[in-house]
Amino acid sequence: MSLIPYAEVRHRSRSRVISVAVVVLTLVAAFLATTALGQTGVPAASAATCGTTNLAVNHPATASSTENAGTPASAAADGNLGTRWSSAFSDPQWLQVDLGTSQPICQVVLNWEAAYATAFQIQTSPDGTTWTSIFSTTTGTGGVQTLNVSGTGRYVRMYGTARATPYGYSLWEFSVFTTGGGGGNTVTVTNPGSQVSTVGSAASVQISANHAGASATSV
Repeated sequence: MSLIPYAEVRHRSRSRVISVAVVVLTLVAAFLATTALGQTGVPAASAATCGTTNLAVNHPATASSTENAGTPASAAADGNLGTRWSSAFSDPQWLQVDLGTSQPICQVVLNWEAAYATAFQIQTSPDGTTWTSIFSTTTGTGGVQTLNVSGTGRYVRMYGTARATPYGYSLWEFSVFTTGGGGGNTVTVTNPGSQVSTVGSAASVQISANHAGASATSV
């Protein structure tokens, strides 16, 4: 009967342990990455939620006109509800914000002063020249209007065509929200597959997974 050297037995044992660890940890990572699946089997990433950060704040804002120097377009995109933009007393008028890069728009919030629009559109544009309407109404109510929309563009604007008062259009704040920038669930496997370890040296396996802002790492 031939005897297997102790060092080789130890080496084989370590290899088996590492192989089992790889399988187990891979399954754990896969499980974590799929917990975002709904009961219908549709990944949560396909129905991304709207963000809560107003991207319009402190981005360049321009308008078709201003009532006076105290009500510039920038006052509707400064995050300050004590300042406002107001336009000339005629139709149509518009206010637009340059977000800097193309963004997936999911919500626009209009915080109107008493001089609001009864008819207006929310439009997006890739270049500030060609516009696409993503919302339209002829029954605007004034106050704070939260509009759930769907569109993409670098520029977003309110295009007013009918005023509720003899004055112009006036907004305390023009807020734009976008969908999250996440690309879905991520699973990272470091040192996968066969593992070779020299007897007496350290060996490690690292597997990490994250989803919906949560993460887990196993070593």
